[in-house]
Amino acid sequence: MTDPLLSIADYRRIYEVIYTVLEASEIATTHRACLFFASAGTLILREHYGFAATISTGCLALVVDGRTPPNTVIYGRQEDGCFQIDSDAFHAWVECDGWLIDFMAPIMNISLREDGCDWDIPRKMLQKRLTSKKQHLSELNQEGDFFIDHDSSLAESLIDEQPEQFADLLGVCVSWFKRPPQPLPKVGMMDNYGTVTYLSAAAPEIEAAW
Repeated sequence: MTDPLLSIADYRRIYEVIYTVLEASEIATTHRACLFFASAGTLILREHYGFAATISTGCLALVVDGRTPPNTVIYGRQEDGCFQIDSDAFHAWVECDGWLIDFMAPIMNISLREDGCDWDIPRKMLQKRLTSKKQHLSELNQEGDFFIDHDSSLAESLIDEQPEQFADLLGVCVSWFKRPPQPLPKVGMMDNYGTVTYLSAAAPEIEAAW
């Protein structure tokens, strides 16, 4: 089995930094912020690892367990038997050196529960070689199987629509981040009332990998 592009320590550090910044912002719904996770992850991989990472948006489907038939999470809107992608129904992830990396995957269970899904989805790291993607949703059979359908124009329009705070929080993520095992520096975030909150990395623990 090929080692993933990022070690579990590197993936966890990136995920924890992004999660912590979003939670500290008090303006974000962290478990709905896939575009921010993808944007921050892309910038961190570029600035701190020298990788040519890019943001991707579109439909993503992932088999999340080994049941028969398996449970499959699909980001998109189903209409007339097909899945449509638009600004209200999409997912965002990172693509880098032939890999799909989803830094929000460990908390996907939170949004699914909020939407009424009672599946017991573990908190797992998601890194997959793009060459292993399935060509059609009907081919998704085993845990970890995935399908993606890109919409590059959607990514551009979504990013253009983000408020100024979006870019500010991205800057915090990139400046605060250090590659493990280096410790994270002391960084504070100031709210609109001038109150400073010092960041301490914390996020739901990752249990395994898909």
